[in-house]
Amino acid sequence: MSSPDDQKTNEKQTVTIRGVDSRLYEKLVKMARDTGRTVGELINQAMSQFLSTLSEAEMLAYNIKDGVKSTGKAFLDGFNETKKDVIIISNLGEVVITKAELNSAGRPVSFRNITKLVFPDMDQDTADKFIDSIISVDEVAIPPNVNKLMLLRKCRFVKKITVLSQ
Repeated sequence: MSSPDDQKTNEKQTVTIRGVDSRLYEKLVKMARDTGRTVGELINQAMSQFLSTLSEAEMLAYNIKDGVKSTGKAFLDGFNETKKDVIIISNLGEVVITKAELNSAGRPVSFRNITKLVFPDMDQDTADKFIDSIISVDEVAIPPNVNKLMLLRKCRFVKKITVLSQ
């Protein structure tokens, strides 16, 4: 059976470390002399503090990553929840959508990634009720009775709005 003194002896050992900066080591030796401690004690304290700081940094990084992940998931869940009643029309060349077609959809529509989107007989009320968003559309053509400013509030990455002639 080993005594507590034997265990302490086994915990401390002579270690050779290659690549130690000689100027840093000399500063450490001077600090050891000035404080009445051994170089080994100072090295042990420095390594203990380093490992403790590293452990705290790892925990902080994990908590931040976990927080960002859950915040992002909550954002996407909320976004998807609010958009689940929206019809998405996307990835088309030229599309002509009439007022009757929008009304018959019965719920808001989001138009995305379309070269040219034409609303030949749209009125302001139908636009307000049934156009959720217009995103990444090169050109949107609307009749003169539709308020461009009101429609622009629903637009993102639209290159051009054209007013159709009557």
